Amino acid sequence: MLLANFFLTVLAITLLLNGLQFQEKIDIELNYGKQEIGRQSEAQLFYAENLTGITEENSYIVHITENKALFHVKELDYSNNFLRIDPTNQKEDYEIKSITFYYNDEELFSLKGKELVPYMLAFENVEYTVKDDVLKVHAKNDDSRITFKKDFSTKIVNEIMYANMKPYYLMVVFYFVFGILQIVFYPAEEKRKMRWYHWIGTGIAVIFLFLGLAMNYGVYYLETNFGDVPIGQLIYHMHTPLEGTNTSSFAGIAKVLIIIFLIVMILIVGVYKALSRIGKRGTFLLWSGLLGVVLGAYAIGVACYHFNFWSYLQYIGEDTTLYDDYYVDGRDIQLTFPEKKRNLVYIYLESMEMTYANRESGGAMMENYIPELTDIALENECFGDGEQLNGAYTLPGATFTMGALVAQTSGVIINENIVSNDTLNAKWESENNYLPGIWAIGDILNEQGYNQEFMIGSDGKFAGRSSYFAGHGNYDIFDYYTAIDKNYIDKDYYEWWGFEDKKLFKYAKNEIQKLSKEDAPFNFTMLTVDTHFTGGYVCDLCEQEYNDQYSNVIACSSAQVAEFLDWLSEQDFYEDTTVVISGDHLTMDSDYISKQGADLFDRRTYVAIVNGDVVNTQSNIQRKYTTVDLFPTTLAAMGVKIEGNRLGLGVNLYSGEKTLYERYGKDYLEVELLKDSKLYRQKLLYGNTFH
Repeated sequence: MLLANFFLTVLAITLLLNGLQFQEKIDIELNYGKQEIGRQSEAQLFYAENLTGITEENSYIVHITENKALFHVKELDYSNNFLRIDPTNQKEDYEIKSITFYYNDEELFSLKGKELVPYMLAFENVEYTVKDDVLKVHAKNDDSRITFKKDFSTKIVNEIMYANMKPYYLMVVFYFVFGILQIVFYPAEEKRKMRWYHWIGTGIAVIFLFLGLAMNYGVYYLETNFGDVPIGQLIYHMHTPLEGTNTSSFAGIAKVLIIIFLIVMILIVGVYKALSRIGKRGTFLLWSGLLGVVLGAYAIGVACYHFNFWSYLQYIGEDTTLYDDYYVDGRDIQLTFPEKKRNLVYIYLESMEMTYANRESGGAMMENYIPELTDIALENECFGDGEQLNGAYTLPGATFTMGALVAQTSGVIINENIVSNDTLNAKWESENNYLPGIWAIGDILNEQGYNQEFMIGSDGKFAGRSSYFAGHGNYDIFDYYTAIDKNYIDKDYYEWWGFEDKKLFKYAKNEIQKLSKEDAPFNFTMLTVDTHFTGGYVCDLCEQEYNDQYSNVIACSSAQVAEFLDWLSEQDFYEDTTVVISGDHLTMDSDYISKQGADLFDRRTYVAIVNGDVVNTQSNIQRKYTTVDLFPTTLAAMGVKIEGNRLGLGVNLYSGEKTLYERYGKDYLEVELLKDSKLYRQKLLYGNTFH
């Protein structure tokens, strides 16, 4: 018992010390082939989150000496950056024998010529061949750079982690040896049958070992499928009720966990019985139970590395003045509506981003998966240059559906470090318990006499959507259960998250026609769901044009939106109706993005404003904006004059006012919005008077 506790204590200390000592400092050595490199030649290493972020400021330059270039990288967050190397900084061909990485002056790993190829992004600028394990690169278009996939950065992070965890691995080996020695040298016992307390001990050991293995599988699953999702968002959703969510995506996880549990149970029970027969069961149950604790601790350590948990803890303990400096409450400024108020149709498209368009149109794909949506945006307004698509960046707290809905309707993000199911009422049944202090577009239009409806094909209670829209504008909620109540679908019908988008658009036409017959103007807001990860939902409208299911579903969604917009344009009320089509957030399917070669693309949500009543004062000028800017911009597109051109944290994009993104950039905003704010917590979150 004492020895087991000793090993457990040493393992915990080892994990803690290595976690505290973790530093992302590394030397990168570029080893060239036999070609002659000029004495004045330089190599340059760039790092950025995406292609547009690659600048001279984010780079290291070194001279090439004896056919080697050694980069001393002091501080670099590999988990959030891509690497690009310009091996000669000249427009010439070159050969690379290997790239070697050193950590704390010890070689971490080395990749030879042919081993580099799988990590390279295939751009048009270079051609490469491998001969005798040497990578030979021919520069096309006078550009000799090599850009690496995200997998390359992931490998670096993993290798650094493994280097730090060597003492831990050594201790685990000792722990296994210790377990074997216990069995060999433990005094033989009298052979007895297993009694009830033995079964209880066995059950506890099974549970502990299962939990340890399950945690490791969970971290692997999150890393593979949610590599781009911040830790705050994951924690937020752990507090959110699953009522109304589509659980089919978790079926595979459940199967794996069941298999793990059965294997652990069979293994522990079998070994324990076998040891009992020979009188050597000793401390086996204690040893195997503590092994589960050891494995669980390892899973936590790995999660901290991959999801930047230390930065998360740092931010939640700091305050920001961003809200004090820039938040504008719609109740405190003048909003002037036109004499004839315009209707609003707002279409949220699940996980829709401009990335899905082809490169010629401003996207990242070889083929255009959203041709109809591309035409809609370019022919109307997306705040680009008129030649290529432009969309909205997403900020922390607006990278999932509920956060996206709040951001685009109120100009405020959901601070994942503050907001949880505990702070916002676990049942989500009251009419205004979701950020009661904000003043959203629904509140504004409700005061102006608008009839408002929010339509979704799933359970409105999920994530507090019904509560939010009912509490901020008195929307009528049309969800899955409403469709049953109104006899649109049978009570036994259930597809994907409730009912699919094909039916959603059909029912939306009926509801909009009803609203249009009322004397008051209307705001009809809807949210699609077919393009939700993973893989999306294939309906009978989807064609099998592409090799993977998700691409076909995305293309199907594009076609359905275009057909719906055509229908709208034929209606009598269309002349007085502004239509906003917006992706709610970027897809969470990081594996799909990686397979499509879009890792380095400057990803933004899809945005198009159709039939707006405002002429852009900065026609064909590319704006850098986020989804919070769509709040005031939507009102402006409806002909509303906004005093100061600001609402929430957003800016009217039709004005010349700089957005927060244009003013401060992404890095600053992502840090500040993770911090605490008294104004946010007191006024917006709880609806109290702020002092």
